[in-house]
Amino acid sequence: MKYIINENQDKLVLKAFLKSVLGLSSRLIKRLKKYSDAILVNGVHADVVQVLNKGDVLCLDFSDREDDVNEHLEPVDIPIDIIYEDENYTVVNKGPSMPTHQSLFHYTDTLANALAFRYRARPYVFRAINRLDMDTSGIVLTANNMLYADILCEKLKNGCFHKEYIAIVKGKTNDDGEIDAPIARIGDSIIERAVLPNGERAVTRYKTILSCDDISVVRVFPITGRTHQIRVHMAHIGHSIIGDTLYGEKSELISRQALHASRLKIDGIGEFVADLPDDMKNIIRRYFGDYESLS
Repeated sequence: MKYIINENQDKLVLKAFLKSVLGLSSRLIKRLKKYSDAILVNGVHADVVQVLNKGDVLCLDFSDREDDVNEHLEPVDIPIDIIYEDENYTVVNKGPSMPTHQSLFHYTDTLANALAFRYRARPYVFRAINRLDMDTSGIVLTANNMLYADILCEKLKNGCFHKEYIAIVKGKTNDDGEIDAPIARIGDSIIERAVLPNGERAVTRYKTILSCDDISVVRVFPITGRTHQIRVHMAHIGHSIIGDTLYGEKSELISRQALHASRLKIDGIGEFVADLPDDMKNIIRRYFGDYESLS
């Protein structure tokens, strides 16, 4: 990335420019300092204590290097649905039953493996900004360099991410509602959560799209971001997600929880939409016939 130093930045120390003008984290600045070609002023390697002058051309290289790459992440040719990609970030409509990250029983079937294969022509580091449970489908955002990892994580922390899910739940729901109930881990479990008095505040809003006595299709808006928040909250109000065996029960209609991250709007970045997977479409058609796209 190239920056031309203007009169307001004249005589700024380079480190101050990186932190106060560009907003780079100390971690990212430290990483840039590792490489002789990552910080150039007028084409020459520069130390962060250098004083900048009006008209100087500052070039920063945020690309990943071979020593950044996880040697245990194997590139695997797995089909994935790319919603958007550029040099800075990639947005994927993750299919159901695909893990986002590698784990003990999932070394070669994850979104990380698939993207490592897609970008195999260059050193690639997998950086997921948001996370979805393996059996939740929909939008996953990944950063393609350290700069955008910082930018996107900061936006997430500051409430600039606006998420929307589509869920198919048991029973007939109200037209809309808000669930404000604290969520905590259950005992020594590393997975299961519940609404408990000692939990962290969690807020979920929902709006019913389609409804009958047996099931409802709802848009869900998590205002906070607790683990399993939507699944726990919908079960808490008596409308567990169809197929959610952890917080509800097994279903003949679907082999996983019927939950899909359908829309993500990021302030200053853009808005992305992910179409529903076939397993959820089939349930909706079974109960409500033909319908217009819900995404």
